[in-house]
Amino acid sequence: MSSSEPPIGPRFTSIKLYKHASRSLSFWYPPEWRLLEAEEPDPAVSIYPEPSEEATFVSITVQDMGEPLAAEESALLAEGVQEGLEKLEACQVERLETLEDAGDWCQEWVCTFVQDGITRRRRARLFCQGQYLYSVVLQGATEERYEYWQGMMEWVMMTVLDSSVDFSGEQTG
Repeated sequence: MSSSEPPIGPRFTSIKLYKHASRSLSFWYPPEWRLLEAEEPDPAVSIYPEPSEEATFVSITVQDMGEPLAAEESALLAEGVQEGLEKLEACQVERLETLEDAGDWCQEWVCTFVQDGITRRRRARLFCQGQYLYSVVLQGATEERYEYWQGMMEWVMMTVLDSSVDFSGEQTG
């Protein structure tokens, strides 16, 4: 490979379905990625494509709100997203939009920010589905590491909740 050719990106060798015991969280992921689970205060999962690179990850949390999001509450969530972005050092928002086809309510954003003197890239999605509030964050330790893992991390993001797609030949539903 010549130096002018882009590096070959990562490839799936297999996939595995993660289902939380509460059945409120499921997604597909590469089983060779390191997976860490937490239960407090809410179910959360982080997966790392390279175990030694902890600043490159997919983080997924789910919070039971007790009831579906009321229409007037969506503005409060949007304000919270904006406040959170403003707290990131040197945050440059590339995209911040409301998605109509992802859950009952969804905001997604892409940004770069500085952490520990390093510019990192992040894509995040906050969405409601029924009584659950989901947060999915994709982050690269650097902008380059984000670009390298982007396709696989975004694929994981798109499968959160969509465990009806059966890649194993078994019923998942």
